[in-house]
Amino acid sequence: MRTVAVLLFVTGVGALAQSRAVFDVASVRAGHPGQESIEFGPASLTLRNARLNVCIREAYGVQDAQVSGPAWMGDVWFDIFAKAAKEASRAELREMLQALLGERFKLAVHRENREMTALILTVAKSGHKLQPTETEGSPSFETGKMNATGRGATIEPLVALVARELREPVIDQTGLKGRFNYFVDIEPYFSEESRKAQVPGGGPPPDANAIIAVAFQKELGLKVEAKKAPVEVIVVDRVEKAPTEN
Repeated sequence: MRTVAVLLFVTGVGALAQSRAVFDVASVRAGHPGQESIEFGPASLTLRNARLNVCIREAYGVQDAQVSGPAWMGDVWFDIFAKAAKEASRAELREMLQALLGERFKLAVHRENREMTALILTVAKSGHKLQPTETEGSPSFETGKMNATGRGATIEPLVALVARELREPVIDQTGLKGRFNYFVDIEPYFSEESRKAQVPGGGPPPDANAIIAVAFQKELGLKVEAKKAPVEVIVVDRVEKAPTEN
């Protein structure tokens, strides 16, 4: 009976592995420091000049601050071109990317909650100023020097932008669903001291959080507040610097 149970367990694990979505075709090559781009298509995913920690971030749909692992992951770049056998959702493409990173980089991770300072995004008491829209067509989210424009976009790319630029986790507690048109420009809120501040590593100025908070409150009707909160983190247990050959 014990032998039969073991065989059933192994068979079940094998079936589970086979059922996991994978790309039909994928190429992983060395990239270079430079303009980083990430494109999700109906049945494809392209990452150009993406640091390895960014590849992991995209695979698990989290923010930079939610990936914990060796520091060198931010010093190696890759170009990944992958195509699915049929159209897939963004969540399905991310699952395929997880499998690809596991295969090519021997990536192994686990999830855990860590208490850390996060920026909590909520709707201000006066109400938000985003314009709901049901316009047909693909959503658009564009960034300028110090501004961002959403056309038929969800709030997700705005949250991701703030987290990336401030290098802190941002937790969306607005409850805003659906698509919106919105525009925010933080340039007018910079003081002369902020403009002249030289930050090591090209990071945000010391008062960046306050600048974002004022701009979002006035232009979007959204409140940004720093608080201690449990944040889910993707912890890298194992990963290799060089991927296996295509």
